[in-house]
Amino acid sequence: MQTHTIHITPRCRRPVRGQVFLKRLRVEGDRFSFSLPSSCFRLVPACNPRVLYATDTRAAETARGVRLLLPEKTDRLFTTAIWQVTLPGEPAFDVLHVIQWLLPLPLAALMSDDTWLWGAVPDAPALSPGDWPVMEPDPSSQFPRRIRRRSFSVIDTRNRRGYIIRRFQTFPLAPLPPEGEYDSLPDVVIHPG
Repeated sequence: MQTHTIHITPRCRRPVRGQVFLKRLRVEGDRFSFSLPSSCFRLVPACNPRVLYATDTRAAETARGVRLLLPEKTDRLFTTAIWQVTLPGEPAFDVLHVIQWLLPLPLAALMSDDTWLWGAVPDAPALSPGDWPVMEPDPSSQFPRRIRRRSFSVIDTRNRRGYIIRRFQTFPLAPLPPEGEYDSLPDVVIHPG
């Protein structure tokens, strides 16, 4: 039986005067569901210091994101990153980044959201390197204007103060040759259950 591994990189842009913390990552397929607690991740700043991405705590320093073994084959895949946002003088609140992953057909042994790795992949989705899903709770963000250029769905729900508290987004996973050398992929795989 072939196994299927996904590489995803939960990302969040912190508010100008605030902090973010990944509390939990939920993964749901046709007949499975599991959660990973915050202890599975370390937060690493991206090139833009306001953007943080979650990486497996056991992975090499050059790695970003997490590699997850899917418990079984699935036709649909959702992840929900639950980020805690802390702003000066206000109680912390949670924001949800729900991603419906567009899976390649047939499912590949290794699939990734890292568009920097898609260049050598035939039939990879037509996205620019560095274009990927990111949670952005800050109401002053220019980010929603940029993501409208994509052909993928993005639906934001805001609270009364204008902060995005839930973002639903669709985004593709591209198949990668499993024998490739990918310094940015974690060298460890999380096995659920």
